[in-house]
Formats: sequence, structure tokens, C-alpha cells
Amino acid sequence: MDSRYADVNVVVYFAGNMGNIYQIEQWIKPLEQLDKVEKILIVTRDTHIYEWIERNTQFQLVYTKTMSALLKLYESNHFRCILYVNNSCSNFQSLSNNTALHVHINHGESEKTSTFSNRAKAYDFVFIVSDAAYKKYSDNLINIDMNKFIKVGRPQIDFIESIEPPTHDKKIILYAPTWEGTHYSMNYTSLPSYGLDFVKKILAHKEYHLIYRPHPNTGSRDPLTRQIDKQIKRIVSKSHSGTVMTSESINSVFELTDLAIFDNSAVTIDFLSFDKPMMITDFFYRQEGQAAAKPEIVKACTIINDNNKDDILSLIKQGLSKDPQAIPRKAIRKYFLGDYARGESTKAFISEIQKLIKLADKLVAK
Repeated sequence: MDSRYADVNVVVYFAGNMGNIYQIEQWIKPLEQLDKVEKILIVTRDTHIYEWIERNTQFQLVYTKTMSALLKLYESNHFRCILYVNNSCSNFQSLSNNTALHVHINHGESEKTSTFSNRAKAYDFVFIVSDAAYKKYSDNLINIDMNKFIKVGRPQIDFIESIEPPTHDKKIILYAPTWEGTHYSMNYTSLPSYGLDFVKKILAHKEYHLIYRPHPNTGSRDPLTRQIDKQIKRIVSKSHSGTVMTSESINSVFELTDLAIFDNSAVTIDFLSFDKPMMITDFFYRQEGQAAAKPEIVKACTIINDNNKDDILSLIKQGLSKDPQAIPRKAIRKYFLGDYARGESTKAFISEIQKLIKLADKLVAK
């Protein structure tokens, strides 16, 4: 037994590089609460990630460069619960451990096909937010055991903090496009098609202040998306009516936002908790096997497509004055985020982890 981790039951396994740091960053606050009652160890596979977590948190931390080092760590300890925030291929190295329960907790809820991946079958349990996630898995995966899915809400929402409010009295419009994804059917970004036009028009409007917050991985796969992103950042940075956000948590600006424009992404779901006007761009036709399908989230948003994209300012004005989706959005919020008072989701998350630790102890004892 490795005496350094004798009191650790929970491992958070994070395989990713700095482009994926947002996946673990959003879990820091809930994990800090978990760490108060169940000591955790974060296992990293990247030196830059290790250094970032070491600088920004107080968690016990270890870097395992090789699979041999990882397995030695596991064999030298009695970890009972291993958490995963993504579906990295190297997660399968960690899944070699057969004395712990493996739990996928994901890093966001959206309507992207990646959020109901068949890889969910590899884990003993999958923590999901609400009914929406449960239905996605049950509707889209064959031969899946739905008993492994546990609803815990969205603990991250319990810890949203606001940034300094602006000194002006303009309406704040948030434009937060997603990235281009790993392949075509995962590409929901509006940047190449709509982005530049949206930004120019909003900046030119005297009553609006634009906050531009692109996904951290924007431009990592597609040169055109990368070019448009850089161009928008230059334009917004030079404007007195705009702000570029890159390092701050996007959730921190939600309270200040009067209206948000999103692509299909997890931040769209999180924004539901603030019950404010929101729009979503319609690139759902790219989704594999669902060319004509529109997901439930669109009922909470004004849809922007090729037919009305040129009228973006009129759509914003309508959203700010009438908020046409206000009534249906309340039901959609509950469907996607559940019905949790502030703090309840974090308590549910911790409680379920503790139950699984006890279950793992019993199973190992047998």
C-alpha cells in the first residue's frame, strides 16, 4: 500500500491536453466539496495539465506518463471509485483497474451526439443531469443497461460566480459559438457562416455591448473557422462596444447577459438556469442520421438559420422586448437541468459517490 494515498477512495482521471482544460476546470468547485468528505486524487497524463492543476488547486495530484506507471499506482492502492470527465481513448488504460467502480461524469450536457456515446457502456455507472440525458441514451443506444445511469443534476451551476459588472448601461449580448468538432456531423459552429456578420452588426448598434466568448478549441481542426475567430477577436478588441472573453469561465458572465446567442453546445443548457432570452443557430442538419430532426432545446430558443440570419438585430430586439420563448423555456429548463434548488445537485453528486464507494467495498470483499 502506498501510504501517501492511504486515505483516498476517489480518483479523478483526466486524460487531455491544455486545449481540454475546461473539461476538468468546471468540476473544481464540486470536487472541492467532495474532497472535504472523501479525499480525492487527480491522475493526469500530461505535464502541462499537472502544472496547471498544481497551480490552481489544492488537490492531491499525480502524473503518470506511461500505462505501466498508471497500473502500478492502481495496484499499490485501494481506490474504490474512478471518475472520468471525458471519453479520451486513454481512459481505457485506466479502465484496466478491476477493484474500483468506474464512473463517467462528463463535462457538459448538450444535444451533441458525443453526449450519448456508445462508449458509455465501458463504465460501471454514468452520472447524468436529468430526464433529457436519460432519454438520449435510451433512445439512441442499443443493448444498453439503463440502470447504470444516475441523475445528479448539474453541480457546476451551484458555483456560478459573476464577474465585475460593466459601467455602461447598454444591453449585453453574449455570442458564444462552439468549435468545429472532431468531424462533420459534430460541427455545429456558426462562425464561418454567420459569425463575422453577427459581430459587426451588434458592435455597430449603439444600445448593445457584445461579449464574444468562443469555445476553447475553436479553430483547432478547421483553418477557416480559426481565421474567422482571429478576425472577430481583432475587431471586437478594437471596439468600445465589445469584449473578448477567453480565459474566464463563460458561466461567470451569464448573470450580466441580457440575451445570448449560442450554437448547439453545453453552455446553451447551462444558460437555461438563468431564464433569459436565448437564440440558437440551426446547424442540426449536420447531425448524422438526423437530417430533419430538431432537438428539444430549440423550444427554449429563437432559431437562427439561413432564412432569418440577416435580420439578427430585429431578432435581438424582439427577444429583449417580448422574449417569445419565455413560457416554453420553463418546462425545457426542468427537462434538461432537473428541479434542484441551489446546492442540492452538489449534495446529490457527493451522496452518490459515497454510495458507490460502499458498493465497491462490498463487491471487492466478495
